[in-house]
Amino acid sequence: MTVKSLLVRSALAASAAWAPLAAATPLFTDGPAFGGSKVFSEGTNPLGNPARYSQAPSSYGFTVVDGDLRAQDNKSILSDASSADPATASSALGRLADAPWAQRVRAYGFAGFKEGTCLALTQETLNGMIAYPDLDPSHLGGSLAANTSTLDGRQARVNRLNVGGGAPLSKGDSTSLGADLRVERWANGRIVETYNSFQGQPGFANAEADLMDSHATTMHAWNYGVDAGAVMELAPGVRLGLTGDQLIAKHLWDVALQPQFRAGLQLDLGPSARLSVEGDLNSAERMPLPTKQQSASASLRYAISTSAVLLVGAERTKMEGASVTRGGATLQIRTASVLFALGFQAGEDRPLKGATFMASN
Repeated sequence: MTVKSLLVRSALAASAAWAPLAAATPLFTDGPAFGGSKVFSEGTNPLGNPARYSQAPSSYGFTVVDGDLRAQDNKSILSDASSADPATASSALGRLADAPWAQRVRAYGFAGFKEGTCLALTQETLNGMIAYPDLDPSHLGGSLAANTSTLDGRQARVNRLNVGGGAPLSKGDSTSLGADLRVERWANGRIVETYNSFQGQPGFANAEADLMDSHATTMHAWNYGVDAGAVMELAPGVRLGLTGDQLIAKHLWDVALQPQFRAGLQLDLGPSARLSVEGDLNSAERMPLPTKQQSASASLRYAISTSAVLLVGAERTKMEGASVTRGGATLQIRTASVLFALGFQAGEDRPLKGATFMASN
């Protein structure tokens, strides 16, 4: 067994061990959700690794992201929970305990990159939902009228300004460091649905529309975040990376924003391919839900030709004890002055998708 193959197997094993959630929104189709990497990002994601800004060409561009990430079968379980059949509804509440969460994101953004610096203005609308099913046997079956199951829905919108930079520490670019300052204006709202809230009828009949499509917000707050990252070349074709998000802890309402650290290993597999494996080293709460999240991913970047690059990978997400694994891919079309990319993550209901257009300065 070669040293490189041993490193690959060790990195994949480490990723599986971290296994446990939702990484940052893959703005500019640059992130694990779309088959890429956060630690070894392309340098165009203001929520990626700021050490990688030095890799981005002088350019400006636009991004859009839209779609869902849910625990397995979450939507169909919610539908069964509103069944008029007591046996079906009771069974669904039991399954809901193993698939209690759902998230939806819509994001837009503009960014400019020049000589290792980034200036970005983005907006994200984040809808999240956590179920707390009442599994007391005396509240199931023929006694569903006494069931106290609840759905906690959050709607959050953030307008964000990112200013950051990254630079190599040596002429050989063997080590790069970067930092990013985020200034965010958050708007937040909450809806709580109870199992017997609809005129005495059992079921969460309006949950999907109320909690995943509504954007009502009643509270506002500012957040200032500092992120940092580093990438170091251990040997030719072997790189180690580390990121730290929200290094200054802060509470936004009942969500405790604590530092979260992520590490990864990247290997060159010949002249055209790179393998990256990475994972969060700790769990942390992130808007809009007051529950800890953690994720791990593996991805492969393959240069099909000088003008086409394909990224494919998988991301494992865990929240509230329920995990889900999704595959993603991004196709990049490059010319001397333009980059166009389309990203997709397979999923239920509304698969996550994104697009990027960038032009050289």
